[in-house]
Parts: sequence; structure tokens; C-alpha cells
Amino acid sequence: MRILMWHGWLLEGSGSNVATARIAEVWRAAGHDVLLLCQERHPERYVWIDAHGTVDREGPSELVPNTDISSASGRCVLLRPEIGTTLPVFVVDHYEGFDTVRSFVDLSEEELGSYLRANVEALRAAAGFHDSEIAFVGHGIPGAAIGGRALGPGRYVAQIHGSDLEYAIRPQERYRELAREGLEAARAVVGPSTEALERCAELVPGMRDLAHVVPPGVDVAAFRPRPRVEALREVADRLNGDPGRAMGRPSSLDVEVERALDARDAKALDSLFDTYEEDVPEPDAPSRLRALAEKSGPIVGYLGKLIPQKGAELLLEAQPALRHESAALVVGFGSDRDWLAALTIALHRGDRAALEWLRDAGGLPVDPSAASGAAADRVDVTFTGLLDHRYAPGTLSAMDVQVVPSILKEAFGMVAAEGAASGALPMVARHSGLAEVAGALETEVGRPGLFSFEPGEGAVRRLAEGVDRLLSLPNDERDELRRGVSSFVATHWTWERTAAGLLAAAEPTR
Repeated sequence: MRILMWHGWLLEGSGSNVATARIAEVWRAAGHDVLLLCQERHPERYVWIDAHGTVDREGPSELVPNTDISSASGRCVLLRPEIGTTLPVFVVDHYEGFDTVRSFVDLSEEELGSYLRANVEALRAAAGFHDSEIAFVGHGIPGAAIGGRALGPGRYVAQIHGSDLEYAIRPQERYRELAREGLEAARAVVGPSTEALERCAELVPGMRDLAHVVPPGVDVAAFRPRPRVEALREVADRLNGDPGRAMGRPSSLDVEVERALDARDAKALDSLFDTYEEDVPEPDAPSRLRALAEKSGPIVGYLGKLIPQKGAELLLEAQPALRHESAALVVGFGSDRDWLAALTIALHRGDRAALEWLRDAGGLPVDPSAASGAAADRVDVTFTGLLDHRYAPGTLSAMDVQVVPSILKEAFGMVAAEGAASGALPMVARHSGLAEVAGALETEVGRPGLFSFEPGEGAVRRLAEGVDRLLSLPNDERDELRRGVSSFVATHWTWERTAAGLLAAAEPTR
């Protein structure tokens, strides 16, 4: 089948990015001819992309073949729509190749119109070039409206992800109108959880009868339980050969972070982010992971973007409050990287005034009382920078507990599923789609509430109690729980099932 996919962003770094990549890869492996439109700037990094180019209203550019590709019976070509120098997003962060990154809610009508028009023209041209049989477009906005305008009613399946609902459709009427336009004309509307689809239907009631739940998946061949020392050393060895980490955040910046914290200089702290590449491993990641492999205590980890909405600071605040001495492993990238380094310093000092400043000046949802009564000498944090699909499975399998403390409403919680597949016991915020993931895993092992904590005021204390609850279990019981959650994910949440579910949703109703 000739399948067209439109996704507005990259192929790593967020749940929808990763889902887009994995589904395209599975369809290619199954023999389909996939044309993927997205803003990925480094398609040469992906062995399942056969060729790549750009596309505008005139059609595709000359395709550049990838030299190192995996064998498959299908084919995947990536085209990057030429949309100009402004990239709309739901949560502002840095993106390579764009002069302006602006949240959807802050776009002018002219900027929004230009963005939609460029994507509509690119998608229409790509579909004509490819002679696509079915199209899948990402997010309730902008993808659904772009699909409707480019392809026509009933010619595409719209996929919602959650951030589109909370950061565009809910806040502004213009996006509710766009969502109605695109979703109600779709062949089907697919969402990762019942909760996410219900939130969408509250905002766009006309899509309710088109809704299909198709959970995202996990690459269970990669994300699997492994011995900690072996996994960490293997990741470290692979990182040694990664040329990208030379451009990452150097450890020497920690001195500058400390100076900025002492001077209460927010601008100086922010400016550090522009001195290195964020979306690569950090230069010292190999040595840090080898040092972590030598430690005997439990590892409590986080994997995700380092932005306030994802709540990584909750793990850092909770660590000194744990009854169990542990090491924290923070895997990810984002604009809060240096603020989190400052938070680590403040926690290690037990400096309440510094914590208050980080909250007030940096916008971190920090509780200054975390400095009171906590064991500051237990603050032990390892940062790695971005570790993509080549490295993430090994770091997750090294975690005894994986914390998913997102403050943002999540449509599913794929990173928690990846961790569970790797044998890391989850501790997730009990809200939105995350609650569905936790509930499914808790039901599987017959332990209601074991893998989740209540968000909101007092969340740091409840998170620490939840982690301690898991670490207090006997080793054999924890091993049994690991086997249980890993087996559940391998059975119920695979990319093969997701890809098949999407194609099933695209079938006409009989």
C-alpha cells in the first residue's frame, strides 16, 4: 500500500515524534511504500529512510539516497516541506534551522495562514507525486486541517496526541474551528487512549463517532530487561564513537551555572544554552555512565525533555527526601538543562533561598521546602544529554525505578511503557493518559496504586513515598514485578500492533 504520513516536527525528542518514526519503520518493514513529510533535519541518521529531499507547491526536489540503510521489502522516503523560517509549536523550545519558534497561540493570523498554506501545498504536491492510497496526518491541529484542505474529505486519518488539545484547541476558538474543520472531515480520528479521545470530543463533539483508540507501541526487541552494568557499559562504549557529543554541553559549564546561581543572574543562566548543541549526547556522558555502573545502590531515572511541563525537577527534589540512598539518572535535552543543573547545586547545598529564586526567576515549579529536612548529601545526579533510540534502551534497563512526573496532560505515556518493557518499575503522575498506562500495569500485577502518585501540591513528597514504596520491596518481588510489566508491554503495546491498528482504522465503515 502507498501510505502518506504528515507530521509537523522531528523524529526524536517527543512521544509523537518517536511514534511517527517507529510506525513508518514498521510499515516499511511490512512491505508498504511510505512517503513521510516532516521537519527532520537529519534523515541520514535513520537506517529505515531510503532517500530524502524537500517539497513545496511545485513538487519534490531531487531525492538524495541514504547510503546506510537496513534491508526491507518496502520503502520510505522523507520529504521536508519548505515552510519558511518560522516553526509553530505547542511548547516553545529550540529547533535547528528555524529563526523563529513560536507557540501556536502566539501566532498572528498572517503567520498561521502562511504556515498552513505552505504545508497544504506541499502535502497536495507530495500526494500527487506519490499517488497515495491513504494518508495519516498528525495532531488535531494543524495536521487535520492541512489534510482536509490538501486531500479532501474522507481521504485521511487524523491522529490526536494531547498537546494539540491543551496548547491550541482548548485555549483559542480559532483552533477549535480549525480542529472542527479537519477532524469532522477525516475518515477516522485516532487517539492513543480513551481519555485523550474524550478530551478531544469535549472540544469537537462532531468527531466522536469517528474515534478509534490505537495505543502507541514499544520496540520490544530494543527495550528489554538487561543487567545494569552490562547495559550502562555498552551505552558508554557506543557513545565513545558518537561524533555529535563533541558539540554537546561540556561539564565546565557547571562552574558558570554556579556563578550565575550565586549572582542570581537569570540572563547569564539562560545564555549558557546558546553555547552548545542541545540535541546530542553530552561529551562526558560515557565516563558518567561508567561511573554510574560502578555504584551499588538503586538508580532512579527520568527520560524525556527538560522543560517545565515534563516535571524533571520533581525527581531532583524528591531524591534527597528518599529513605533509600540512590543515584538519579536524567536522560534528555531541553531549554531547562542549565536551570536543572542550578537546582541540583541548590539542593546539594540545602539552600532554600536559592530554591526560591529558581522558582521565581526561572519558572521552575520548585518547592523551597525541599531544602528542609532532606539529606542534601544524598543529591547524586547524572546528566547525559539527549540519548536517542540507539542509547535509550540501555539506560532505561539500568533504572530500578523510572519516574514520569509530567505536569502536562499526556495522551498516553509512551516513555513509561518503554521503561516498563525494559524492566524499570514506573512511578508516574496519576492523571490523563498516564493514569491509563499506570492502571493497566497495576491491573496486570494485581497491585492498585503501586506505580503512580497523585500530582498537584505536595507531589514531591508523594513521589518520594512512591519511589520508596517500590525500593522497599524485596528483590525477588521487584524482579517478579519487572518480568510482569515487561511481558505485558511486549504483548499489548508493540509498534506492530499500533501500525496494524492504524490501517484498520483507515478501513471504510461497512
